[in-house]
Amino acid sequence: MKYRSDIDGLRAIAVVSVIAFHSGIVLLSGGYVGVDVFFVISGYLITTLIFKEIKNRTFSFRAFYKRRAARLLPALSVTFAIVSIFGLVFYNNQAFDNLGKELFFSSFGAANILFANGVNYFAKDEAYQPLIHLWSLGVEEQFYIIWPILLLLAYRFYKSIIMPLVYILFFISLALSISAVEESLTKGYFLLQYRAFELLVGVITALHLQHNNGNNIPELMKKMLSYFGMFLIVIPMFLLNKNSSFPGYNALWPCLGTALIIAFPNNGLITKILSHKSFIFIGLISYPLYLYHQPLISFIYFLNFKLQPFEIFSVVLFIAILGSWLTYKFIEIPIRKLSNSNKKKSSILVIGALCTTIPLFAILGIGIAKSNGFENRFRVLNPFALEVSNAHASSFHENFERGFNVSHQKHSKVLFLGDSVLQHYVLPMQKALNLKSYDIDTVTRGGCVLLKNVNFIDKFSDVSCNDIRDKLYNSKKTYDYVVISQSWDSYDDSVLNFSAKKNKFERWSPLLEETINHFQTYTNNIIIIGAHLSIDGALGIQPSVTITKEKLHKNLRKLKVKNLSDLKNSKNFFIEYEYNSRVKIIEPYNIFCELKCQLHDNNWSYFSDSQHVSNASTSFIKTRFETILSDL
Repeated sequence: MKYRSDIDGLRAIAVVSVIAFHSGIVLLSGGYVGVDVFFVISGYLITTLIFKEIKNRTFSFRAFYKRRAARLLPALSVTFAIVSIFGLVFYNNQAFDNLGKELFFSSFGAANILFANGVNYFAKDEAYQPLIHLWSLGVEEQFYIIWPILLLLAYRFYKSIIMPLVYILFFISLALSISAVEESLTKGYFLLQYRAFELLVGVITALHLQHNNGNNIPELMKKMLSYFGMFLIVIPMFLLNKNSSFPGYNALWPCLGTALIIAFPNNGLITKILSHKSFIFIGLISYPLYLYHQPLISFIYFLNFKLQPFEIFSVVLFIAILGSWLTYKFIEIPIRKLSNSNKKKSSILVIGALCTTIPLFAILGIGIAKSNGFENRFRVLNPFALEVSNAHASSFHENFERGFNVSHQKHSKVLFLGDSVLQHYVLPMQKALNLKSYDIDTVTRGGCVLLKNVNFIDKFSDVSCNDIRDKLYNSKKTYDYVVISQSWDSYDDSVLNFSAKKNKFERWSPLLEETINHFQTYTNNIIIIGAHLSIDGALGIQPSVTITKEKLHKNLRKLKVKNLSDLKNSKNFFIEYEYNSRVKIIEPYNIFCELKCQLHDNNWSYFSDSQHVSNASTSFIKTRFETILSDL
């Protein structure tokens, strides 16, 4: 295949735009379309290579996947190693456990399948997302498995069906993607069937160029088409953002723009810019650059470096370019040469060693996940970190279960319903009311809105939020108390029937009123827990191999409430519900900040992270509940 320097230039634009987006640069709020540019390039290059070999009867799956392994695995293995070491040293058990799952799925090119089951790509949790960008690698790897088989079968049995087949697949995938966007399905962002149309744009471009290389098109027309193509790539980077409907129709524009530039090479300005040596350099190292940038961003956030988006972009770009160049020069190129060597034994050894990394990292990932994030590493490497881990763990998950847990009795003492911020008040309230476990029913799951008649887009699939909500409101069971809470400042895009009122708390009003009206039939006491504190400095008190008692105590003093204005606004909103004699409002701010904010007991933090309270807070909250509930 003839080398195209302008395609490396396209790669450079794609990877830099993605890094800018992940760095938080607002100007390039649609920089994520760089991934779509990569998809088109991949579809084009793979199809051009395979089609030529099939025509020449030289194609073999062994050779194809050998080249893919030599191309993909070296930098990927480096990424896995760096992220695993960082997680081992710095992450708490839960975060390392999650990383283990991501490592396992990513090893097999299935990260997109994992993330499709419960991750919002645009939800900002950078400190714990070093591998989230590997969803796109999963899409490509799955495409590499399916497309060569389809192309080979179609060519051998009925050549003329190839192009109609590709167009049919393109329109099916595009229709699925549009439908997923309209229904706000998380999986529509991650899974191959919703993204295949982008790779197929590259496939269509490659197949058309096999029949017509465009030499009969005037040079001026080619230049105009390349200008228009670049316009279609660049403009979405500035106009789109995390709230835009995507992929669907909006993903078509950068894909078509990329196809135009690939299909009509010329001597114009766009081709000259893309073929500049600086663009070529970035393009040549774009794969490791893409792999390394997200872990670096994640590490910056985790280590709490106070950098502005442009500073993050600059630092990450500098470090990632250096690391990518070293990888390209001293790892990728030597491995490719050895894998393509005429020495069969050397080639087999190199590819065999590369492929061995897959099961090794998969075993490592599943081992981390099955051992609760290698919890024993604290016992061995830093016993004090184990004390921190126990003190800052969740009291709910040690004593209760998620989902619909309602006993068959006709009456119980308390029903708790809500998401993860409700969960951490269950044990303290149980102790304050002196209840037994069988006195309590819980209907709860993280990231789940359980108010009556909510139109909720569920981002997870292990425990269906909508299913447990249906069971809840079909129940006729009575209670002494019903306790309700949600993360009231969240769910912007997940609740489709929010009130049109602008205030982030007032939008809950119709849903909350319907919920109160429903439970008034089944209890005389409805307790609503108001807006929850958001804590700044929580990353500094996470258990890790490096934490010491001195460091913990120093960081405890740095903890502070960062959403005071929201808490004030919420108080004005929730107090209106106390007109109803059956409703009692408990403000978390009043629990922790009656006189002055108490966020720790000088030994342990009352918060395990920025929003959830810890085991160590149980006794403190229980005492505060006893005072507050005595009025009921």
